[in-house]
Amino acid sequence: MKKWLLWLCLALVLSGIWPAVAAEPADDTPYSAPVRIVYPAENQRLPAIPSTFVAGSAPPDGKLTINGKPVAIHPGGGFLTMVSLTPGTYEIRAELQWNGAIYQSVRTVFVAESQPAPAVSPLTIQWVTPQEDQALLPGDWVKVVCKGSPGMSAYFTVDGMARRFPMVESPKSSGVYQGIYKMGTHDVIYQATIRVTLLDEKGAWITKEAQGRLSRFPDDLPVMVETVSDQTVLYAGPAVSGSNKAGYMMFLPKETVLQVTGKKGKEYRVCLNRTQTAWVNESAVKQLPTGTPPPMNIIGNVTMMTRGYSTLVRIPVSQRIPFRIDYDWEGRTFDIILYGAYSNTDWVNNATAGCVRQVRWYQDDDETYRLRLFMEPNGWWGYDVSYEGKELVLELRTPPPLLDEALPLLGLVIAVDAGHGAGGGAMGVTGYAEGDANFAIALRLKEKLEVKGARVVMIRDGDADVPLSQRPGIAWKNRADILVSVHNNSLGPTGNPFVKRGYGVYYFTPVSLPLAWEIHQAYQRTFGPGQVFTLNDDGLYHANLAVIRGTQMPSVLTESAYMIVPEEEAYLKTDAFRSAVAEAIVDGLERYAARMRKKKME
Repeated sequence: MKKWLLWLCLALVLSGIWPAVAAEPADDTPYSAPVRIVYPAENQRLPAIPSTFVAGSAPPDGKLTINGKPVAIHPGGGFLTMVSLTPGTYEIRAELQWNGAIYQSVRTVFVAESQPAPAVSPLTIQWVTPQEDQALLPGDWVKVVCKGSPGMSAYFTVDGMARRFPMVESPKSSGVYQGIYKMGTHDVIYQATIRVTLLDEKGAWITKEAQGRLSRFPDDLPVMVETVSDQTVLYAGPAVSGSNKAGYMMFLPKETVLQVTGKKGKEYRVCLNRTQTAWVNESAVKQLPTGTPPPMNIIGNVTMMTRGYSTLVRIPVSQRIPFRIDYDWEGRTFDIILYGAYSNTDWVNNATAGCVRQVRWYQDDDETYRLRLFMEPNGWWGYDVSYEGKELVLELRTPPPLLDEALPLLGLVIAVDAGHGAGGGAMGVTGYAEGDANFAIALRLKEKLEVKGARVVMIRDGDADVPLSQRPGIAWKNRADILVSVHNNSLGPTGNPFVKRGYGVYYFTPVSLPLAWEIHQAYQRTFGPGQVFTLNDDGLYHANLAVIRGTQMPSVLTESAYMIVPEEEAYLKTDAFRSAVAEAIVDGLERYAARMRKKKME
């Protein structure tokens, strides 16, 4: 009887009346099953979000469901859908009917639970900040925050001080309490413990300590440090969280001297002048001997000269001090601001040179010197600042003259950066790697630029990956006039690829904005409504991206399509689309170069 049933089941499967069921392995190892989930990854931990997208591949002539919901399969084989999530362990089930069989793929993810306020009873305190040690000066504010049972009275105390500092619940009934305390002139505290107390109406109470300890920063002698590497970053404030730094303020060369006036966690607060401060990670500096005085430079006479297509400005200094560059968005004025300096500038040698039409100096306060350059409009398109012995040297790069009005790129050196390495970057819905898509576009871009008379420097020329930190340096070593970094986009778990998709252009320095604007406009013309390839306009972005952060040349990063959108990944596999992307970039480059370059005088 059992043998008869077994043969009957086998006959039904072979006849197609009873489809076979095949399960795809849950991990990312190679498999033969035709349905594949690329995103999310197996065992991925997701934040407390209500939904996320699911992307993968399947045969276009199959019928697919995700958690029972029908999902369209793109002719290129990719699929994309959204699924609702519930906290905890969550399974995403893909089921494909194809060629008389049923194939299944299951992904397991872990969804975080949102943390509501603790119950009123029993009294609870979940956490207290600050979580890192702080050393502050008199006049500095200390902020204490806790989360606990809502609707209570709250205060905090600091060891060595008799006072109780009140805390306010905000927003109301949230269970989040905040309080502040200003370090006093006569406060003497070191590694003091901060304690938060909640009390209910019946007099019951609970206390919890903050993990971070509080100290008074020494102010009897200056604490001096110097940077230990080039491109040391100074931030606008302390880190928001462990992985979220504050905004970038300036990039300083090695051996720049700074005065420390406080510390939070692993970050120092440094004094630029009496009203301006910045923050630097302790690993980026080394402490100088106790008693080292703060630097004060007397700025003497300034020298200017031209060298090739550059204008050099030389400012005498006795020590390496922090400086900041500021210029207006039209590039008409260019300021070099030195902290810890005052003027003894009697004259400027060659006060009109290259792209500089006039020079003036200002003493903003008794320790801040400003040299202002009045520039020729569209007369420069990049700069570099470095210390050379006892001089701070500014190199302003002038656009090379236009050699042929019909070929505005003729004679330029353009660095083309194919983002990531072979097989790297974001993964497309059918497994097409972003690094490969980037390189394919970069090759087409190189071909078209060379036809226009440009010399192209390929940052990555082949499968080998190039460290991100080295890519801008390669462009500068080759004295590139412009840098274009070629990428394609993806999204994190909180994104919605049905809304956010298409092309985008990114820049960081203001000098790069005109170039980014021209390339973005070219994308709009190339991929707008009615064109062969239609894409959403994802925007023009100011973005803190390492590869385009350099100031030596106009630099942009392009994101031509989203790897996780099936139709856009399918576009990226075609030479016609790659060619269209390259044409758009070249169009933007030509319009920018034609505007910036002046015709060569005979």
